[in-house]
Amino acid sequence: MLNITFKQLNVFTTVARNTNLTQAAEKLFLSKPAVSISIKELEKNLNRTLFDRLPNSLRLNANGEKLLLLADELLARAQLLENLFDDEVLSGELRIGCSKSIGNHLLPELLAGFRQQTGHKDQQVKILNSEDVCKKLANFELDIALIEADIPRKGQVHLPWWQDRMCLIAPTDHPLCQQTNLAYADLSNQEWVLREIGSGSRDIFTQSLIPHLSQWDMALELNDGEAIINAVSTGLGLACVSELTARSALDDNRIKALSLEEVITLPLFITYQEHKYKTPLFDAFLKYCQQYGEQKIQAIP
Repeated sequence: MLNITFKQLNVFTTVARNTNLTQAAEKLFLSKPAVSISIKELEKNLNRTLFDRLPNSLRLNANGEKLLLLADELLARAQLLENLFDDEVLSGELRIGCSKSIGNHLLPELLAGFRQQTGHKDQQVKILNSEDVCKKLANFELDIALIEADIPRKGQVHLPWWQDRMCLIAPTDHPLCQQTNLAYADLSNQEWVLREIGSGSRDIFTQSLIPHLSQWDMALELNDGEAIINAVSTGLGLACVSELTARSALDDNRIKALSLEEVITLPLFITYQEHKYKTPLFDAFLKYCQQYGEQKIQAIP
């Protein structure tokens, strides 16, 4: 019978998610030698190497990838066992990933409602662009995510959540602000301030606008929605951002929305690893997110 402990599995998953032994040891409150010994003992028990040894880090190999899914589930089940007789209905930590617009503008309201409904308050949040969120899901650093892009990735489920609208914004004194019912042709020969590659907003610009523009130039690339709004307000160019991101600046008259004939939508998704073990906490949060999305859809005029 294999002599594998939960402590060894916890060390293994922490190293798998951090790759750097020093960082993993700090998170585990262990010394680097202790972490290294634990990994070697686990590999000896399994008679398999789990990592490729690099000069300054460990990289999960094919054996390690197989183990990571099961180890994540076993640790989640162990946590349920620890809290089996607690009065609290939902227990454990929930690790949530969000793309930036959702994290900055939707998640606070969503989490407040979830906490009020369930009493659960142990959530860890990572706000990144959609591509980076999906990478962390794949590495089991996150349990569930809310993103702005349907990024095909093997082993991940992408559930349609609801749709935001894209907003074309300009400086308040831009000539296009004086025109109504703009066509795509009117947007050619303009400079644009864009989000970085990997963000949902950049994907929408690439897919929905670029094919219609005979000529365009990138004035600046930024990885933050508020920074883009500030850049536009100072006259650096036009931008294509979500209404969630632009709403406050539009209300404050810092920027203007251009009147485009076409409505460009931004689909939002709930995503998670297909075979990840789903705790009662996971299921409760997923259900709450779906209900929240339905309410948002019904509120769209």
